[in-house]
Amino acid sequence: MKKWLTLLLFLAVVPVMAQSTPTPTPLLQKWVSAKIPWDLWFKNNALFTDKVEYAHFFWNANDYKANFEVKDKEAHLADAAVYLVKNLLPADSKTDLVKVDIVYVLERDSYGLPKWDSLQQVAHIEFLRSKILKGKKMPDFTATAPAKVFDKFQLF
Repeated sequence: MKKWLTLLLFLAVVPVMAQSTPTPTPLLQKWVSAKIPWDLWFKNNALFTDKVEYAHFFWNANDYKANFEVKDKEAHLADAAVYLVKNLLPADSKTDLVKVDIVYVLERDSYGLPKWDSLQQVAHIEFLRSKILKGKKMPDFTATAPAKVFDKFQLF
């Protein structure tokens, strides 16, 4: 219930006009997580909330859906979660626990706001940033299953 309230709050707070929504990104021929334009992908589609116990990220990945509906879906979603936190977590954030929700907003109304009943939850990921983001090397999810790296890794 708490997840859905957060989800509804995110979608009500982040005004995204239909005209400003980028055209969906075509399927990348080769997935190299360090070369993906994450900042562009997250722009206008992500919300960060710094709670007392944890930091929460919420990302509408619908415009990039083609890149996540592939054989290596788990690895791609895991990369997205790590880069979302790496790129958008404020430097002054004190919380170590991070929760990431990735969804697809399938329909919008005439004002560009998401239709609540069109939300499709894709993934819920939880991890300690001190464990995942320590050092300069990012985790390689093609070699290690995301479920072994994260504290919680759920696909829907």
